[in-house]
Amino acid sequence: AGVDMRSVLRLDAPTGTYTAVLDNSGELLIAVAAMEVTAALTPAALNERRGLLQHASWVVADGNLSAETLTHLLTLCREAGVPVTFEPVSVPKAAHLLPALHSGLAPHTVTPNVAELAALTSRDVADTPAALGAAAQELHARGVQTVWVRRGDRGSLLSTPEGVTELPALPAQVADVTGAGDAMLAAYLAALLEGHSPAEAARHGHAAAALTVGSPHTVSPTLTPAALRARLG
Repeated sequence: AGVDMRSVLRLDAPTGTYTAVLDNSGELLIAVAAMEVTAALTPAALNERRGLLQHASWVVADGNLSAETLTHLLTLCREAGVPVTFEPVSVPKAAHLLPALHSGLAPHTVTPNVAELAALTSRDVADTPAALGAAAQELHARGVQTVWVRRGDRGSLLSTPEGVTELPALPAQVADVTGAGDAMLAAYLAALLEGHSPAEAARHGHAAAALTVGSPHTVSPTLTPAALRARLG
C-alpha cells in the first residue's frame, strides 16, 4: 500500500544513526547509537497518525521511544486491537517499558537478550533455561503473551502461556553480526503472518539471523523466503 504523505513526520533534525566497530571475526566490539530524533515521536505525534494503526497487523516498537510515548502507543494499540512487539534495544532502554507494565499495559511480545530480560523484571537473571523461564513467567503474569529471549550462539528460549521451547542457533560462518537481530525479528513476524506457530516462526528467525551474520552486508541480499526455507531444510 502507498504511504499517505500527509502522515509523514517532517523534521529539521539529523537522521538517527548507528555506528558499530567489529573485530576481525565480524563480532561487535562497541557501538554508538544517535537516536535523539526519536524524541519527536511524542504522544501528540502518535495521535495525529493514529489512523495508520487501525490497519496494522502488528506494530513493532523499540526502546528508543520514550517511556511516555511507548505507554501511549500501547494504549492506542489496545484500543485498535493491534498486537505490539517490543524490542528493548539495550539494558537502559529496556526500562522504558516498565511504566507501561506497571500500569497494566503490556505488549503482546517482548524480545530481550538475557541482560535486557533482567532489566524488564528488575532482578538478576541467570542464563539457564530454568531461570529464563521463571523470569518469562513474571512477564506473562503482567500480560505479555510471548517472551523470546535471545542467547547469541546459545540460541534462544521462547516462552508462551502454552510452554517453553529452547531453540538452537543455526551454524554460520560469521562475516558481520550487524543486523542479525533485526532480520531475526522480521522473519519471525513474517512467519507468524503466514500462519506458522510461534516456535516455528522463531526457527525462521534463526535462519534469517544465520544468513545475515554470514553476509558482509548489514542486510543480506540473499535474504528471501526461499533462502529461509532452504536454510531451515
